Amino acid sequence: MRSRWVVVWAFAGLGVATQVSWLAYAATTTAAAGHFGVSEQAVGWLANLFPLLFVVLAIPAGVALDRALRPTLAVGAVLIAVGAALRVTVDVYWAALVGQMLAAVAQPVLAGAITRVAAAYLRVKDRPLGIAIGAGATYLGMITAIGIGTAIPDDVPLVVAVGAGFSILTAVAGLVALKVAPGYDRVAAGSPLAVWRAPGVPVLAAVVFLGMGIFVALATWLEPLLAPAGIGADTSGLLLLLMLVAGVAGCVVVPPWAARRSAEPRALQLAGLVTALVCLLLGFLPKLTGFATSPLLGFALLSALPVALAMVERHDPERAGPITSLVWLTGNAGGLVVSLGVGLLLDTPALAFALLAVLGVGAAVLAARLQRHEDQVPGPGRHGELAGSGDAGVRE
Repeated sequence: MRSRWVVVWAFAGLGVATQVSWLAYAATTTAAAGHFGVSEQAVGWLANLFPLLFVVLAIPAGVALDRALRPTLAVGAVLIAVGAALRVTVDVYWAALVGQMLAAVAQPVLAGAITRVAAAYLRVKDRPLGIAIGAGATYLGMITAIGIGTAIPDDVPLVVAVGAGFSILTAVAGLVALKVAPGYDRVAAGSPLAVWRAPGVPVLAAVVFLGMGIFVALATWLEPLLAPAGIGADTSGLLLLLMLVAGVAGCVVVPPWAARRSAEPRALQLAGLVTALVCLLLGFLPKLTGFATSPLLGFALLSALPVALAMVERHDPERAGPITSLVWLTGNAGGLVVSLGVGLLLDTPALAFALLAVLGVGAAVLAARLQRHEDQVPGPGRHGELAGSGDAGVRE
């Protein structure tokens, strides 16, 4: 059977729409507070809903995806569209909050489906690229959201309308694409909690916890961390955009390369070490190194997530779905924890960047444990050992 790329691309569009919804007000926080007559903290909750609800809903969403993939994805697409329509048609704060909540409920469904869609619609050899496209779409969505807000900084209704129009169009495209039946059998995997203690899964989840934690902390606090060095908000915003653009490129290039060479753990190790080095340079020499190192950081750090997800799908396709849900859950939890920790160190930027560097080294050490496990399993079938059962249950 041939791969059904139309579904993957439609699904990636929904991934972009999710991030556009998440950051709909992020680039216009002050203007949005004045527009709605609320505090900036209240506007911040329009974004904070997403990681909070993700942690709560990741496992139930994973169960629903395993039991009914296409209907669950359709519900996610409808929630994105309805939330967007509500934000546009009712221009008050409570409608913005409810609209964001609907999109936030859809996020764990769409994020948790990255490996599931690849497994259901793509041939085995195409799956690393399909997973990379799905994960890279989340970063592309961040770029889109920040770009819309930066281009229209003072017109909140127009910013929301542009993002909402895109979300509705991608939701419709996703619903149409889901009429295509999966080409490959998927095995029902049971409860996601049952895979938590599978060999390698806790270590991989810990790597993603640290990696996503570092990224979310940088995305949240880069501007105030660089301000004491005389770097303005416009420059720090450009550095973040460079990081995201390079990250999208990394998502397309690194996971297929690592999969062809069975080098996923080494790619994760390298990402951790590069992240640590760049964080130290940003902490102590930001003006000299910012523009040179931020793309390198994005390329290495942001590509680590699709590398991890592709590794899961190749090692244990039968349980890749629930493992993916757990990995996303721990990653979002890492985002909350690390971001809160770095937020306490804003008065000492060098210490905050040093903390992020230590976490990067920690991720590299954990990835080395995954590599040692790989090296101890002889023969070409060793990639069936991360979570136990190889390619059982998947037919082409």
